[in-house]
Amino acid sequence: MTKPTSAPRPALVNIAFWLVLAGSVLLLAGGLLGLSSAIGTPREAFSADLSDSEVRSIVVMRGGVSALLLITGVVLSFLAGRARNGDLRYRRSMVWLSVVLVALVFLLTLLAPFSVTPLALFGVVPVAIGATLFMRPAASDWFLDVQ
Repeated sequence: MTKPTSAPRPALVNIAFWLVLAGSVLLLAGGLLGLSSAIGTPREAFSADLSDSEVRSIVVMRGGVSALLLITGVVLSFLAGRARNGDLRYRRSMVWLSVVLVALVFLLTLLAPFSVTPLALFGVVPVAIGATLFMRPAASDWFLDVQ
């Protein structure tokens, strides 16, 4: 738990929090959009050259990636909120989750571009910027002072 401190929270931490929160909302929206499109897409929407098992694989992959992005958006918003209160452990967890998320979305965009919605793709940008701002020296000093 965090101890009350007389040091005010730097504006950098507030900016980083709001960026991560905005990115989390975009991830949530992209995940919901991807899930709804994966569930509601009829067979006729795919090329006739694709077999039923290939179509099923595409739908399952898009739904799985969308569910993963949805869960990641919820977890990132929770971790960012706790990190904003000055807890160093949550800040570290949020930054590592952000790094893994950005790498995963980058790889999925290269290898399977149909599995990532544009909203989720745009959502990783503020998450990456916010996680970087959480690690800046001014923010790091404040986190160490709070502990």
